[in-house]
Amino acid sequence: MDQQTTPPPPNPYSVVHDAPKPGSIKVFGILNVVFGAIGLICGGFGFLTLVVMQSSSDMSDAIQSAMSAQYSGGYMTAVIGLLLNIFLLTCGIGLLKERNWGRTWSLGYAVLGIIHAVVGAIGAVIFAQAGPAAIGAGFGAIIGTAIGVIYPICILIFLTRPNVVEALKE
Repeated sequence: MDQQTTPPPPNPYSVVHDAPKPGSIKVFGILNVVFGAIGLICGGFGFLTLVVMQSSSDMSDAIQSAMSAQYSGGYMTAVIGLLLNIFLLTCGIGLLKERNWGRTWSLGYAVLGIIHAVVGAIGAVIFAQAGPAAIGAGFGAIIGTAIGVIYPICILIFLTRPNVVEALKE
């Protein structure tokens, strides 16, 4: 008679299981790419519009008279915003490739994004003239800052969770 031996059941403690990666990695990777691309497109169109408008001598004079010396910081804010959007797009690609640098760079973006929003709000309040315009600028700055820091705060919350950190260890 044939004796068939049944293999012993696998020991569940010795089997290596690949834990699924947390969904927040892919979600924030996609959001970073989408928000970075939208920011680059909008910022690029804004810059292109300014260049086209300044190429016309009539428009150039009107733009120069409308923008006083105190608003020259707006150009710097726009350039920093464009650089942050490029950085955000890069972070998103890193997260989609499930690289730890994508997570750490995203955390860096979150901190820089919060600083950028707060400094922009302070600048809007400082450069506003006295009167109703200052009240409107202050209110707009508070609302804009509150909305502008939501996404960076979400990055800080979700990408520092232990399961995300563990999943992206290299």
